Amino acid sequence: MEDAATGDQPLPLIPWPRHVERRLGRFRLKRPISAPSTAAPRLSEPAWEILRPLLARCGTLVRVGEDLPQIRFSRLGRTLADDGQHDAYELDVSEDRIVLMADSRTGFLHAAQTLRQLLPPACETPAARAEEGASVPCLLVRDQPRLRWRGLHVDIARHFFPREDLERLVDTMALHKLNTLHLHLTDDQGWRLQIEGWPKLTDVGGRRAESPRKRARTKGDGTPYGGWFGQDGMRKLVAFAASRGIQVVPEIDLPGHMQAAIAAYPELGHGTPPEVWTRWGISERILNVEPRTIGFLRDVLTQVAELFPAPYVHLGGDEVPTAEWATSPMAQKVMAAQGYTEPRQLQGWFVTQVAPVLAAAGKQAILWDEALEFEAPADTAVMVWRDPKHARAAARLGHDVIMCPQSHCYLDHYQADPAREPEAIGGHTDLRKVLSFDTGEAAWTEEERARLLGIQGNLWSEYIHDAAHLEYMAWPRGAALAEVAWRESGAVEPGGFEARWRVHATRLDAMDVFHRKLDA
Repeated sequence: MEDAATGDQPLPLIPWPRHVERRLGRFRLKRPISAPSTAAPRLSEPAWEILRPLLARCGTLVRVGEDLPQIRFSRLGRTLADDGQHDAYELDVSEDRIVLMADSRTGFLHAAQTLRQLLPPACETPAARAEEGASVPCLLVRDQPRLRWRGLHVDIARHFFPREDLERLVDTMALHKLNTLHLHLTDDQGWRLQIEGWPKLTDVGGRRAESPRKRARTKGDGTPYGGWFGQDGMRKLVAFAASRGIQVVPEIDLPGHMQAAIAAYPELGHGTPPEVWTRWGISERILNVEPRTIGFLRDVLTQVAELFPAPYVHLGGDEVPTAEWATSPMAQKVMAAQGYTEPRQLQGWFVTQVAPVLAAAGKQAILWDEALEFEAPADTAVMVWRDPKHARAAARLGHDVIMCPQSHCYLDHYQADPAREPEAIGGHTDLRKVLSFDTGEAAWTEEERARLLGIQGNLWSEYIHDAAHLEYMAWPRGAALAEVAWRESGAVEPGGFEARWRVHATRLDAMDVFHRKLDA
């Protein structure tokens, strides 16, 4: 059904569903239609809240409270596959009614987003109205995702994005059935989350004197830079994301990438107090192993665990220079007590010191794939960013795995010839490269496959300065990654995706979402 068409255009469904059955006829929108007074069952209420304003913008008069509504929500009563997933849904459109079926809140949200993609794009613009005769095609969709974790990572430490920008991103993610926003909250260049009892983390660590100059990376721009989330603001973002079926997973990167925290509280580090770093790259300044530093981390993570309902907290663990530990008497003392022979083994020790805080809160720790080098606890999930082969190695060791290899999933890379693109960190990851990504789990054992949580695209923000640039880097590559994560086969045939995207992109235009044109 990849080339099923409406007239000369393909159905603009992204990600493409598992089963699409086209039927004759269309459901007309420019007429009074009836809907339930409350979206029944209750699980479907968030889905109805998304659809209600869209239908109104289509010029549809929605009459509520009728016994046989033309827009109906009902329980599916079964799953589409016996694999333990509960996000399955069906969408049944005929000439006289639309039925959305699911057994979970998330399933109804998926059904609503599929219907949303079939509505006229003008429905996305508050001031617009759909053209006369607006309608959606009659069809039956049966669908559910392949992978549980379908995410985007956004670095708000290097460049800060306020709540309204991230909510726009979340809404576009939800349109494409992505379900995880991984927020990189702290790094050498900035601490972006208020922590009660530690005010200098944002007052000092949330500001830097300058940033590297655009297209002149070794020079400073002379402009102070700062920004952070208060806890109330973060709660509002988390709640908005939840209303769209998206979990927000926080990352507090430790024990490296911590110069901003050490600038705020020098007792956490070694030697001369630093300033918040004004360069990109990897700072040599890392946390010390003093008891007060562990107490600091436990306090931070206790508050983070309370702020974010998601069952995961990312602890970073990547790119940790160990020169300061190699000359630290306290680090040497801990190494001797633990029987360690190399300073890098202290990374695993840090995890064991803070893991009880997360366990008590019902959270699972996530680490970057350097975790495989320092024997992280088996109940730690591993996020594979360097080489895809690390994914199976982690699964063999009993780790849950999220794949985001830089070869295919780093969306901060150039999309085309650097001479014709906005400045980026380097690399080349175009749309077709993303679509070619195959997790490779078909060759894994059944036990290993059970460890694969999913995939995500990473948007590191050294060279992403504002919301428009963030969207330009995210779309359509983020949508392509959503399709790879959703479909059974993994890698996607580019031609079919691109044909659907050309139609679908008019919706993003109506939403005022910036995206890279396929023919740019």
